Amino acid sequence: MTTETSITNSNISKADLNPGFLVIAIGGAGKESVKSAKKHYQAAGRPFAMYTVVIDTDARGFDAFDLAINISPTRQKLSAMDANPEKYGPACKALVKHHRSLLKSEAIGHGSRMTRIITQVAFELFHEQIINDLRHAIHSLIEQGQPRILPVVIASFGGGTGSAGIILLQDFFTDDVIKRKITFGLQYDMVARPVSFAIDGFAHANQQRNEANRRRILANIYSTRVELAEYEKADKGYQYCFHLGLGNDAGAIFPTIEQVCEANGVICCEWMANYDIFKSHAVNDLDFCIDTSPYTGNDIPELHGYPKELIPEYGEQIEEETANEEASGEKTDDKDETDTKSTELDGKKE
Repeated sequence: MTTETSITNSNISKADLNPGFLVIAIGGAGKESVKSAKKHYQAAGRPFAMYTVVIDTDARGFDAFDLAINISPTRQKLSAMDANPEKYGPACKALVKHHRSLLKSEAIGHGSRMTRIITQVAFELFHEQIINDLRHAIHSLIEQGQPRILPVVIASFGGGTGSAGIILLQDFFTDDVIKRKITFGLQYDMVARPVSFAIDGFAHANQQRNEANRRRILANIYSTRVELAEYEKADKGYQYCFHLGLGNDAGAIFPTIEQVCEANGVICCEWMANYDIFKSHAVNDLDFCIDTSPYTGNDIPELHGYPKELIPEYGEQIEEETANEEASGEKTDDKDETDTKSTELDGKKE
């Protein structure tokens, strides 16, 4: 890793080659990571264009960002949703039907409380506001003379806001209809497919004394990994997704979440400062693999090699479904090969 001084020296002359970075923090760990990146960025002399945005269901710590998008559901919005859930989409309808206890008034304003569906409901309730605010952030970067914008999403897989938000935000930059709303009046391709810097909370989960919290964090991590894989298979995922937190078999790199956030922010800042160097190597390596090799999602680590007691209850079901899909594919290949041989034999007989 280069020093703060070397960042400045090595990138001032290359600033025009780099895009403007729209750095979006989602959830508590995302906020702390971006604060770390911003501190490192300022100490290095602001060597590239960066605009910071926070999206969270907890309004604490918003003043450190260039733009804050508060998606904490209000009593008024929840009452309207409760009266007519169909109007607000399937997530809101499911919440009202199956999880009304999550709508208690005393819980409003305290974040998602590790519950992903609250974040999904918040994204649906504030959908238009998120679009409008992201458009404003992009225009702010354009006013700095940036011809290209690269969104960088930073979050944790373990929390209720971060784990759901990092999935939901993909649509704002990969879904054509939503992206055209965000880039209205601008060249569509000037906003690139997003990149993410994600904290894996696996070690943090196993430090929990409360078994219920441990299981909820692990479930969030697992769900996020599976959903990221599904987006990737559909070619609607992140351009690159960097994970921090699973550095060894024990699953721990740093003993505290604060240290992980600090490191995640520094790594992200270094990557943005040296983006042109990274991209020059990625074009003939990572990008080539992305363009030529279909992604299967079978590299989700929770599906392979972990003791069964550490895998969420539905992990075995996903593993079984994956195995069945692979077996089905093999049978289809075998059948095609058999049909081909049969055709060849029939031709010889004639």
